[in-house]
Amino acid sequence: MVQRAFPVQVIVGLLLAFLLISGVVAAGAALRDDDSGGSSVAEAPVTTAPTAPTTTTSTLPPTTVPTLPQLVQPTVVTLPALPLYPVLGPGSPAELVGPYEQRLADLRFDPGAVDGVYDQATTYAVHALQKIAGIDRNGRISVAEKAALETFQYPLPLHPEAEPNRTEIDVTKQVLTLYENYQVRLISTTSTASGENYCYNTPKAAPTRRVCEVAATPSGRYTYYFYYDGWHKGDLGALYNPFYFNKGIAVHGYEDVPPYPASHGCSRIPMHIAEYFHTLVTMDAPVYVEGGQPAQILSSTPI
Repeated sequence: MVQRAFPVQVIVGLLLAFLLISGVVAAGAALRDDDSGGSSVAEAPVTTAPTAPTTTTSTLPPTTVPTLPQLVQPTVVTLPALPLYPVLGPGSPAELVGPYEQRLADLRFDPGAVDGVYDQATTYAVHALQKIAGIDRNGRISVAEKAALETFQYPLPLHPEAEPNRTEIDVTKQVLTLYENYQVRLISTTSTASGENYCYNTPKAAPTRRVCEVAATPSGRYTYYFYYDGWHKGDLGALYNPFYFNKGIAVHGYEDVPPYPASHGCSRIPMHIAEYFHTLVTMDAPVYVEGGQPAQILSSTPI
């Protein structure tokens, strides 16, 4: 009995030992699989924060408005005292007239030769001064003209933002001002349209016509388009060195330039200025007329 039972115990023991060893081996294999195959714990998904959109800020250069040159104003001067009878005119002493002529020339009024002789050119220059200063247009220098000359300042241009080289004709003051590079180059007395009715015969149309108009120097912007050297004969008379800018209207020299409107439409200037005026302007240069009346034809009939 004892001999048969022993083998059964041995067999059972061996069986238990085999099972124990197999469990250990399986556990070790499981551990080895975890090390080589990755973690058995699920990882949280990796998320990338969204990138803010790229914005481009374009900085435009500041808008610049061109600054026009300022009008250079004359300096204040002191002129010689006037005589006891305080008026200068033709026949006045040269030692007194000379400094006043020089001041007129410095201010661009062009009194002709600065020679102490109070002639017609000097009178015309004084006319222009008196028109701007609002003084009686008698062509003589008194205490009022003396003060105006000593402290003279150029008036504001009619078109300060216009072309740097231009002619401005102020019909209300009867003054022509020429600008060069925005500065005053010349101030001249002028005589524009009288505003009166007039008639003339013109052979320019066939047949010859009788035309009646109102004398007018129309306001507007024009340009010089034709210059005639010398006396140019037209339907209404002869014009000296005319520079036309509006049909038959021109800046021209004339032997009589009264200090009031007297022409048929043109801008008369003194003869000594007309001698060289055409050298100061160019073809197509602008002409601005202010204060004028529109042209008006009353009748035009064949004869």
